[in-house]
Amino acid sequence: MARRILSDAQHAARHRYEAELGSIAPLCPQARKLLSAEGFLDLFLEIRMLYPTYEEAYEMLEEQHERITGSRMYSEYDSFRRGYLRWKTKNAHRSERKA
Repeated sequence: MARRILSDAQHAARHRYEAELGSIAPLCPQARKLLSAEGFLDLFLEIRMLYPTYEEAYEMLEEQHERITGSRMYSEYDSFRRGYLRWKTKNAHRSERKA
């Protein structure tokens, strides 16, 4: 494959992007956990008994997810609940994580 010849302007733009992206601080482990569906569920299982309802625990996690990313992980509680119930059915032979 032939290599592209870059102009000085393209080199400068490339270096700007590399510097800009390189200056972004890495996410802490808890933030990374919150950003994955599996991590979101793990956090929910850890905190669900600390709230009066499962929905309140879920909403707290969604608020944090939205604060970090600007968007929700799930469209609504029922979407999350269906996924949670699928996980629970699939893993019925195990005790729930951190229950």
